Amino acid sequence: MDSEQTILTFIAKVITYGGSGAAVAYGIFRIFAEKWLDNRFAERLEALRHSQSKELEDVRYKINALFDRVTKIHEKEFEVLPEAWSRLTEALAHVAAFVSQLQRYPDLEQMSQPQLEAFLSKSCLDKIEKEELIAPTSTSRLDYYRERMFWYQLSDVNKFCREFHVYIQKNSIFLSEDLKENFTKIDDLMWSCIIDREIGHEAKDHKMWISASKRVRDEAEPLKKNIEALVQQRLKYEKAE
Repeated sequence: MDSEQTILTFIAKVITYGGSGAAVAYGIFRIFAEKWLDNRFAERLEALRHSQSKELEDVRYKINALFDRVTKIHEKEFEVLPEAWSRLTEALAHVAAFVSQLQRYPDLEQMSQPQLEAFLSKSCLDKIEKEELIAPTSTSRLDYYRERMFWYQLSDVNKFCREFHVYIQKNSIFLSEDLKENFTKIDDLMWSCIIDREIGHEAKDHKMWISASKRVRDEAEPLKKNIEALVQQRLKYEKAE
């Protein structure tokens, strides 16, 4: 590039001072000028191509990174939703059974001693409770059994609802706003029904028991149906024709 600049300077001086070689020098000057311009243009073009290529590569990287994040979020959502639905189904089934007014118990009063012992061997009651149930007291065996089983059922239903609650809280970032709202709503509703049933039992207020059972039927079950539809929509579920 320095040699070209030197030649161009020399030719420019020849043209300036004139002479017989001026025309020839001018022609040479044009050739060198065109070549110089072509080289400069090629350099600029290559630099532009390199710059655009780098920009395109940066954009491609950002798009791929964004797509990768979105894909991972969707994959996690497809993992979370079926599990959340499964835990909800289990929790609500236990709540419905706990607050149901149709509680069935064995007729312990009519059992013989061997029958009672065989039944208790498979019962969840602990050793002391089994001994207390068998021992003759003023409290009927059935009443004692009902009272003890209430607390076992309460512990059981709390366990399933707690597991559902924790799972929803841990994975709420992967839930759409409408699903998060509905899952939270039914979570609160189930806990409310459990509390009403427990307080009603301790206070011997049968109306609270009836209210809890009615709320599960009239509020929780329809809400579950709505969640089911939302989950199917998110998972692109379609019924077979």
